[in-house]
Amino acid sequence: MSLLGAVGIGAGWVLQHRVIDPDAGENPDQRLNALMRRPLWWAGIASMCVGQSLAGVALQWGPITLVAPIVASNLLWAFLLRSALIRHIPPIRDFVGAIGFAVAVIIFVLVGGTKVTRPNQPASFLISMTVAVGVTVVAGALVIAGIRRTIAVASILTAVAAGLLYGLQDVATRGAIILGGRNGWFDTVASMWPYLLVGSATAAVLLTQRVFRSARLDYALAPMAASQPVLGVILGVLLLGDRLTMTKTALAVEATCLAILIASSAVLARSPALRTSRQGPDRAVVSADR
Repeated sequence: MSLLGAVGIGAGWVLQHRVIDPDAGENPDQRLNALMRRPLWWAGIASMCVGQSLAGVALQWGPITLVAPIVASNLLWAFLLRSALIRHIPPIRDFVGAIGFAVAVIIFVLVGGTKVTRPNQPASFLISMTVAVGVTVVAGALVIAGIRRTIAVASILTAVAAGLLYGLQDVATRGAIILGGRNGWFDTVASMWPYLLVGSATAAVLLTQRVFRSARLDYALAPMAASQPVLGVILGVLLLGDRLTMTKTALAVEATCLAILIASSAVLARSPALRTSRQGPDRAVVSADR
């Protein structure tokens, strides 16, 4: 389910990427309105919703330490699908990034994220709410810091903020599932988790569309794809009782895998296959290759 969810999210990136027109208007609202009139853009939104739903289903059976790294492979699938769609042969650098990304995810899951045991009771309301508010404040600060900056800086900061909120969404989904399984759905509805899920998911989608308006997905994909699993794994362990192998060797390997995942994400996101320019999304590949 995690893998299928990653494919759905990656396909959603690709479909929305194809309809982005950098010349749709300098006003961001005009650009978004132009996108909303394109059926292919809505198909991309639907694909991403299906992917996120499948990831939510996966969280019913597996901890975030297992699900989040696999779902993060959406960037890898977006890269592969986009390259196949435009018949672009990636350079060696991109192949190295793709291989590094896949290997990092596989090793992380094998070493530390395969404990599919029933987790502990979620952390207390005060602790969980404090962490959720802290993540939200950090995300908001990143968005504000990107105002009146260059397109590159604004896109990266906003993408990191969206990734943090997607990670918070994963934690809220898992928290609601755990509480529902232990105490029943009435107690779950009365808790913070379902509302945190809806709020973080809505904010993350809005920030994602804000990044789309810049028409520079190569600036946005890597920060978003990397920050979501990193925060999800950390909060899964701290708030939900999910477990990682905690030996010194295992922790070193896990930290190395996360670093490789982030670096590989940056390599893939800068691929000409995912780049847009003033010439349009597909022709930018030819221009970049030249």
